[in-house]
Amino acid sequence: MNKQTYFRLLRTGFLVGLTLFSALAVQAQEKAVSEETFKVLKEADEALRKGQSEQALRQLRTIQSQVAGKPYDHAVVQQYLAYAYSGANDFRGARQAANAALNSKLLDADAEHGLRNIAGQAAFHLEAYRESVTHLDQWLQREPRADADIYYMVAYAAYRANMSRSATRHLERAVALKKSPPAEWIQLLLSLYVESKDYSKAEPLVKRLIADSPNKREWWRYLSGLYAQQNRHDRAISTMMLAYYIGEVRQEDVLNLVKFHAQQGYPSKAARLLETEIENKRVPRNYENLKLLFGCWQLAREHNRARRVLTEAAAISPNGEDYLLSGRIAMQRGDWTIAKQEFQKSLQRGGLKRKAHARLWLGIAALKSQDETLARQSLEAVLNVADVKQEAAYWLKRMERGKKRHKHHKHDRHGEGLGES
Repeated sequence: MNKQTYFRLLRTGFLVGLTLFSALAVQAQEKAVSEETFKVLKEADEALRKGQSEQALRQLRTIQSQVAGKPYDHAVVQQYLAYAYSGANDFRGARQAANAALNSKLLDADAEHGLRNIAGQAAFHLEAYRESVTHLDQWLQREPRADADIYYMVAYAAYRANMSRSATRHLERAVALKKSPPAEWIQLLLSLYVESKDYSKAEPLVKRLIADSPNKREWWRYLSGLYAQQNRHDRAISTMMLAYYIGEVRQEDVLNLVKFHAQQGYPSKAARLLETEIENKRVPRNYENLKLLFGCWQLAREHNRARRVLTEAAAISPNGEDYLLSGRIAMQRGDWTIAKQEFQKSLQRGGLKRKAHARLWLGIAALKSQDETLARQSLEAVLNVADVKQEAAYWLKRMERGKKRHKHHKHDRHGEGLGES
């Protein structure tokens, strides 16, 4: 329910209050407002009871300057102005007049009570939410039979003013009073419970939303998230699966379920699900989804499948980082020729964060695959790079020692051959 709807409902309460103005006029007379002030108040009262707020305002403005030096007269005129401004939908004027009357401290408790209602609602409309809560909180203390709508108004104002406890307290009361509270009330209360990590109260609210709209996947996903927050992972996954199977499957549902399976220790199931959905074209075969699939297969220790997916992702990657990763994986399994090829592709694609490391690793892979020319070229290129120069120098020395050993071995074999002859 929006603010305008609230004001239409709650202004009805204001206008009911206007029928009490005759009694207020008598009270004003008893407290000795001047005859001239009393006469204008009576005329304004009659106009207000007829719904002629603008007429009442014109009448009251004629004596504003005259009562400036008479505190009680001024307070009563401000009280009437607050009602008149409210009836004319001038919330700024209503707020100012109501606060002036309240600040005078000259009116009785009943008069102040009505003014707090006006001041609180006017402040709400003007988005002065903290002020609205202050006035309406005090008003509610003397209104044991206030309806659910006013409690929701105070709750919403408190929520906007970052007064979470007050918002929760009033919203709980609003929901309890309303036979069928709107979904947005439940949703706001739910967000407040989650914000305060009061998951035990949040759970029945989500289930209530599910009962009202069982085919709405959003609530099933929300319930799954609540279970996850409480480390009830089996329930979280089963609930997410229900969200997946309800109605048409959306890409977001699939990806959420895949990630959730992987996070909870079921990467193989996550990978198979994502692979199936990519094949069924409910999830696009794009770079991001291929990287997610690669990650799932890696976690599942399905290295051959992971390698194939990474190769496909690297081909459409915006930079050479995935080729670099593929090369590192090939190094780990001792596949030096493949590693060399992947490092070369990474440097050709460019956009690397660790270009010097890529050249170092290319040099090592080239050396291991007997490509000494490329190894020397790659390693010498990074001899002046601080992060990798020591390792590059180490591998160049190893290469030189290897050449010397090889040369010495050839020489020994040659000498043995001469001796035999």
